Amino acid sequence: MTQDELEVEQYQALRAEILRGMEDGNQVMSFGIAAVGFVISAAFTLKDNVLGFLMLALLVPSISSLVLSLWFGAQERVARASYFVTGIEARLKIAINAKAMPTWDIWLRSSSKKQNTHGHHFWNVEYSGIGLFLFLMVGPMLLSWMTGGPSLSPCFKISTISIGAVAVVLFLLWMIKRVHRWRNWLLSLFGDLE
Repeated sequence: MTQDELEVEQYQALRAEILRGMEDGNQVMSFGIAAVGFVISAAFTLKDNVLGFLMLALLVPSISSLVLSLWFGAQERVARASYFVTGIEARLKIAINAKAMPTWDIWLRSSSKKQNTHGHHFWNVEYSGIGLFLFLMVGPMLLSWMTGGPSLSPCFKISTISIGAVAVVLFLLWMIKRVHRWRNWLLSLFGDLE
């Protein structure tokens, strides 16, 4: 097997990894949103008792953090594979003496003439993640304030929501660290980080 054949094999394997990561991310989000929707509907059914409050204040954000973490993990797989594909694309272009030939992953990292940024094609995933974070974690905690019925004291609500808010902030800080790695992969061509 020659060097070029090995590069093509790696390229195909990484492309398959990218497709699998995208499929996994879609499945995680589909099943995750269904699970969260089921819990939210159960919580609204029980909105006048403590269980409904606890489901919205703690259970939905907990399930949502798991779903978002798994979804972002699938997106990281795609980013890592794409990062290595840029190196293969660059070497194959040199091997066939086609330096001006456009390639997909290198193009994804190119500057946007409209936005004057790098990696602009990937930021939709980050924006989606922010929206999902607000919708799946912060939203239910805010809605929980309106549940629980008259027997639930405001002090209990505030303390429970505060505990949930601390957990949400810790999750957010952990995800920000992951986003930093994600951006390094997406703003770099293979070899830039070595």
